[in-house]
Amino acid sequence: MNFSREVNRQTSCYTYVIEEEDPALARLNVFELAEKGDLALLENLVRKCPEVLIEKDEYGAIPLHHAAAGDHVNLIQFITTVMEPQDLNSCDEQGNVPLHWAVEKNKAGSCRALLDLGADPNILNTALLSPLHLAICLGHNDLVELLVSHTATDCNLQGDLGNTPLILACSLNNFEALNILIKNGRAVLCRQNRLGHFPVHAAAFAGAKNAMEMILKAGEKYGHQVEAHINYVDKSSCSPLHLAVRGGNIEVIRFCIANGAKVDQQQNDKSTPLHLACTQGATEVVKLMLSSFQQVEDVINLTDGACQTPLHRATIFDHTELAEYLISLGAKVNSTDCKGNSPLLLATSCGAWRTVALLLSKGADVNVKDRCGCSFLHLALLQPKGLKNLSQEVLQLGSVTALLSCEDNEGCTPLHYACRLGIHDSVKNMLGLSGQDGLACKSKDKKSVLHFAAQYGRINTCQRLLETITDSRLLNEGDERGLTPLHLASREGHTKVVQLLLRKGALFHSDRYVIETPKNLLAGAFVVVHWVSLCKNYHLVKIILLLWFSIFVIGYSVTTFFSILPHKVLLLLQAMVQYNRIELLNHPVCKKYLAMKWSAYGSTAHFLNMFMYLLGLLPLTNLIVNLRPALNTTDHHVTMVEVSFFEQHIFLSFCMVMVLVMNVYSIVKELVQISQQRWNYFKDYSNQSDWLSAVFALLFIIPTMLNVEGSLHWQAGAMAVLTSWTGFLLYLQRFEGVGIYVVMFWEIMKTLVRIVMLFIYLVLAFSLAFYALMLEQVKFDSVPLSVMQTFVMMVGELNYQSNILGPYQQNELPFGVLTYFIFVMFVLLMPILLVNLMIGLAVGDIAEVQRNAALKRIGMQIELHTALEDKLPYWFMKRVDKRSLIIYPNRRCSKNFIRQFFTGEDDTNDVWNRLQAQPQRCTLVENELRKQKFRMKEMSCTMEKQHNLLKLIIQKMEISSEADEYDGPVHVRGNTAPKLRQAKPRSHAASRWVPLIKAIESKGN
Repeated sequence: MNFSREVNRQTSCYTYVIEEEDPALARLNVFELAEKGDLALLENLVRKCPEVLIEKDEYGAIPLHHAAAGDHVNLIQFITTVMEPQDLNSCDEQGNVPLHWAVEKNKAGSCRALLDLGADPNILNTALLSPLHLAICLGHNDLVELLVSHTATDCNLQGDLGNTPLILACSLNNFEALNILIKNGRAVLCRQNRLGHFPVHAAAFAGAKNAMEMILKAGEKYGHQVEAHINYVDKSSCSPLHLAVRGGNIEVIRFCIANGAKVDQQQNDKSTPLHLACTQGATEVVKLMLSSFQQVEDVINLTDGACQTPLHRATIFDHTELAEYLISLGAKVNSTDCKGNSPLLLATSCGAWRTVALLLSKGADVNVKDRCGCSFLHLALLQPKGLKNLSQEVLQLGSVTALLSCEDNEGCTPLHYACRLGIHDSVKNMLGLSGQDGLACKSKDKKSVLHFAAQYGRINTCQRLLETITDSRLLNEGDERGLTPLHLASREGHTKVVQLLLRKGALFHSDRYVIETPKNLLAGAFVVVHWVSLCKNYHLVKIILLLWFSIFVIGYSVTTFFSILPHKVLLLLQAMVQYNRIELLNHPVCKKYLAMKWSAYGSTAHFLNMFMYLLGLLPLTNLIVNLRPALNTTDHHVTMVEVSFFEQHIFLSFCMVMVLVMNVYSIVKELVQISQQRWNYFKDYSNQSDWLSAVFALLFIIPTMLNVEGSLHWQAGAMAVLTSWTGFLLYLQRFEGVGIYVVMFWEIMKTLVRIVMLFIYLVLAFSLAFYALMLEQVKFDSVPLSVMQTFVMMVGELNYQSNILGPYQQNELPFGVLTYFIFVMFVLLMPILLVNLMIGLAVGDIAEVQRNAALKRIGMQIELHTALEDKLPYWFMKRVDKRSLIIYPNRRCSKNFIRQFFTGEDDTNDVWNRLQAQPQRCTLVENELRKQKFRMKEMSCTMEKQHNLLKLIIQKMEISSEADEYDGPVHVRGNTAPKLRQAKPRSHAASRWVPLIKAIESKGN
């Protein structure tokens, strides 16, 4: 470690202007003076400016650091007399005190002076090194002796990983420093670091033989026997021999064994030093260890925590010579570990083919299976190149041939494995060895080898199997679910395999699930597929084929899991409403989530509100119907019905009381809502309707119950029943089927309000003109009558004969020509132009109005659920909320009409409507992406043709390459190829043509 500092004179120059008349002290650098040891100039500088001694350079060092590194003892003594005592141990940015700097520069004089002046020798820097640790690391043993001789030095100070100076000296094989520490007597010999290592462990791992000898001799003096000392263990129960084997120094290993180290000592995972040596393939070390035993069988078959012997460890990394040596000494070739792996199985799964050949030649049992039931041949097929790794002599062995019909726990033979992984060369070899017997083997789910090859898109394997099959029943045979190879290939979308199977005679018949469906549904599905094919919508044909069973199976269900959604789903939905994301709100997950909330508690709360509202509305309606007053046509006097609680029917009295109570309750409820919602309360127009209906109802019912004279309260009742039924209409907004039209009605009302000013001015203009011209006409006798008549004429009730033509023929129209002219202008502007303008605005904006209405209705729904969740208790919400929702789209619901009326859902045509609407919603970017997709498909087809052409050329040239070994569909980045449980994923990142080009070049050479 280097602690030296080279001060940059330009960037780090602490300059002090003392006196302009003294040019020698005009500009001086205190760090230069400390490095050079110029005491006279430094004294003058300090005399003029004492604070220069505590200034720091860019590395955080003060002048004392530089003086210590320069071995200027007199300068050190001068600085310490001026500075405070605590500045003697000042640290730089890396935590080094001046004593560290002196040790790093190997300046004994500075070290002695600093120690005499009271410097602390036990300070650790940021690397957790004290001056003593640093001296040992740098090999400055004179300073080690100096520091150790100082009484204040802690010889057992723990640094990095808790290493004491003694352990550090052992790990660096600094035996001179080690000797100094031992002779001093203050260093504890058997103190452990944080790893539990003693000094003997550190020396063994570092290969420090001299240090080990010295530690063992010193330990013997302190009563630690050598044989016991050499077998001390750390926290993981590792002995020095374990660490010596890991270090790989054979001299240290030999020294440990010679001094009584136990070869069979087990660490926490029960691995012995022999296991570690076999893992490394250190044959000489193994021979050295075993030579120390008279009974080799006692240790050579010793197992570790995974029940693996040293032979298992040697076979994992293909240490053939070592494995042969162990077998020659009596290692068991058929012992199994905790997973049931014998050395042969373990070597096969690790691709150690030389060791596999050795074990087979030594008589290893090929019938041993692991826990999954996989034999030696199963595991060989899971490796790259499959059976190519085994020689023909091995494949011709009778014991190996018998494994072709061996099944694993799932009933799969090695041929099933080869077909599933697409190793067509291995399939060819096994078919040549087993013939038709291998094709007839079925797994536990009744799948043949052709099922596996078709399911995973192994086109070359399927072709080789179909060339071998003589029984056509195997081509159309179903598994336990009735699925044929054609079904499996179609479901997974392997187009080439489907084409191959159809060419070879595969039948497109139904399985038992489809047979159970109605015949007309089956025929309708075929009509749909045929129609879509004629429309050249091949993507939709692919969707129908992939969802074949979803279309037909009655028990088919779709499960939506709400438990995986975030906790604050309603906040996300509110954000969608805020930013007008109607497409996201119409997503099936959002719709089903809101439907779940509505059915759980939203509908109950809403129906309860409607019931409470009807408790006031229906009695009010009954009163209006039964208490209708009479009109005296003679004097135009309105006679009110007298109210008497003692004489009238009890139901009428009950209705009056209910109207009074419910409207008082309504006003109290609105006041509570104002206190809770504040300004947001006034933004909802339904609240204004509630206030109007409640106030008019009270203005009607209170005078009626008191028999007040006059008819003003009856007029208030008329307004009350009008506003009440209009307000009840707003309650239908919550229902999806009819609510959207209610919201659309109010949206169109807003459009009418925006153009009402235009109506007012035009109606007023024409009404005044008719009032001025139509003299002695009853309908235009006054300005209010003229305005109302003009308004009625605007909607089509022109009454031309009675208003214009009749008076004109009877000479009762004084301004005939002008009247006709204004009448024509009125007909053109008002009934034709203005009304049609209003209709055009309503029809033209109907799509946008419908979109806004749907968004607003969903927003109200979300606000309802949010408000209810804030008010309802947690235990109730936890009980009514559903974690998932199961939908059976193929089942007919008897209450479909009622459900559709209230919810607006129509699940039967939902998928079809989505597929039809999808092309209409394509944006410009989507169209461009579709064009690029078609171009990439054309390029892919062209490259595939070139690929097939090159393969033919290679076959004619009799060149074999790794490019032909992969058999299966091409997976884009992000998809994973199907694999067995034990199979390791193959890497296809590199181009498959690289090994081919290399093969061509090698053949050309």
